[in-house]
Amino acid sequence: MTQYQHVIVGSGLIGSFIGGIIGQSARVSFIGRSIWLERLMAGITLTDYAGTEAEHKAGKGECLEELPAKIERSVIWLTVKNTALTELLARLQPVVAPDCVVVCCQNGLGAAALAHKYLPGIRVLQGIVGCNVVWDESLKRLQKTTEGEFFLEQPESLAPELTKALSTVQHKLLTLCWRQDIEAVAWAKLQLNLANSINAIVNKPVRAMLLDRGCREVIAALMDELLAVTAARNIRLPKLTRVPARYLSAVLRLPDWLFKRLANAMLHIEPNARSSMWWDLQAGRVTEIDYLNGAVAEQGALSGVSCPINKRVADQVKSLQRSTLVAARRPLDGNTLKYQLHLE
Repeated sequence: MTQYQHVIVGSGLIGSFIGGIIGQSARVSFIGRSIWLERLMAGITLTDYAGTEAEHKAGKGECLEELPAKIERSVIWLTVKNTALTELLARLQPVVAPDCVVVCCQNGLGAAALAHKYLPGIRVLQGIVGCNVVWDESLKRLQKTTEGEFFLEQPESLAPELTKALSTVQHKLLTLCWRQDIEAVAWAKLQLNLANSINAIVNKPVRAMLLDRGCREVIAALMDELLAVTAARNIRLPKLTRVPARYLSAVLRLPDWLFKRLANAMLHIEPNARSSMWWDLQAGRVTEIDYLNGAVAEQGALSGVSCPINKRVADQVKSLQRSTLVAARRPLDGNTLKYQLHLE
């Protein structure tokens, strides 16, 4: 029986990083925008904040701008954003053979369920990327800028050859963690991703945002609402960072001097790193806000839990999406944001 092939669909930051890692031990093809395909064919360096490095150079035949007529016996790693997922799944329907496996690597909630809907009969697994990745154009380098593993759904049974294929994401740059509680992991990652919207709104690097106590207090309020929703749904959040999920908001509310001392790992990040939502706003693209803060508000309503802060943040990001002045706006301090969100 032939080995599984690997196909990265949506080769941007995360897709190229995952594909580059898989390419260290297996054949991988990339489907994405021409700018990323050109980078991959020219050769990229994969690295992390500790200085670990690997190289990957894709062949011309391994880089495609469009889906092929048929994808057979492959692990298909879906790394497009949620905003592009529905359209992609519709185009994948006639292309994916029954012997394929699809891994949904989207942030937020609902991607795997949507894939099940569009691809009935295809095995769908959920994957969660627990780290942040940035591109350095001058060094042609994809850098993992934060701690975090790759969490992969572990079903009751997997054939040995499929387990081996999926395990190609295990590397010194990215630890693979099999999880049976993948829904809880998704909620725990969502808790961390709630800060993405605040980074987009305040318009400054993530590290500078975290050094602003007012910003941290807003993020803590967002997290408190999420914890209320997961408690109502009897979801126990796993520990994805050095600080357990239930204590994160308390740590964020600490005075600056104590936060710097106790939460040093949170500040172990590139000084100029920003969230993907900030980049989407700057580029005039639709953000994933409906799948992050918007999803918390929506699931809260379904669970009888009010989430007004997440709702206001989602509305503010949507307002920025409609603005023509996003690129020219000044940074916002945390106390001003608290006032705007009625937290003062």
